Amino acid sequence: MPKGDSLKRYKEEQKLQTRKKLEEAIRELKASGGAKISVDQLATLCGISRATIYANYKDLLDNLSTKGQTNSKQRHVRFKENESIINKLREENRELRLANNQLIDQVVAMKLMFTNKIETKQ
Repeated sequence: MPKGDSLKRYKEEQKLQTRKKLEEAIRELKASGGAKISVDQLATLCGISRATIYANYKDLLDNLSTKGQTNSKQRHVRFKENESIINKLREENRELRLANNQLIDQVVAMKLMFTNKIETKQ
């Protein structure tokens, strides 16, 4: 066995264990309902530095960012759906206002007719 291979394997094993710790910490934080998972939270839970996370586990952070983008996309879709509903309600409101104005015009016309009939009888 060449010199240094055991050290290399040891470092690789340590990286795998740290990755597992990070993945478990992420699952725990997501399960706890935390709104946003920070690198500080992950580093504290796993007992490693933030620099280690940024240097060696950037892919895990990218997955967190992708999750945020998904939520952003979902919010955008909901915003568009809500915007559509609001526009429909605005149109319905406009139609109801027009119908209300027509009814008011009819009431005024009926009042005028009634007033004119009373005046003609006198």
